[in-house]
Amino acid sequence: MKRTTLIATAIAFFSIAAPAAAIEPVELRTALDDYRNEQSAIAEAKQEELLAHLREINGPYENVTDEFRWQVERWRPVVAMYFPEDRVDWGLRIMECESKGDPKAKNPRSSASGLFQHLARLWPDRAAAAGFGDSDVFDPFANIAVAAWLLETGGESHWVCKAAR
Repeated sequence: MKRTTLIATAIAFFSIAAPAAAIEPVELRTALDDYRNEQSAIAEAKQEELLAHLREINGPYENVTDEFRWQVERWRPVVAMYFPEDRVDWGLRIMECESKGDPKAKNPRSSASGLFQHLARLWPDRAAAAGFGDSDVFDPFANIAVAAWLLETGGESHWVCKAAR
């Protein structure tokens, strides 16, 4: 009799516990997604804060045109930090063509990623050579700096998109 009661109790427990266990991974995934979204928002806010600070330091730009959408134009202070003065608009044109100013851009047909669409297999060596060895390709500052280094060391041939000088 005790064995039957024990089995019945176990069946009752697992029939109740199993649905609860099935719900936990969904709740965990939801919590993880919420956390990732929150961290992404914090990172974007920090980037925007840094860009605003750069705009304060650099003042108004004399060479701003209506040529670029805001998503590209917002990177002008950073491009101006790394690119030669006479190549800033060129860099923005390449960025417009490659990523439309999205630092998280990823080419679905290749490993090209980031603002200037650097290839994954070439990124580590190029980033290291440019002084950004530990940086992620999606770090917009590193991506821009490595693009400037590539332009300086190898010219315009690194990009399929061509921008008039």
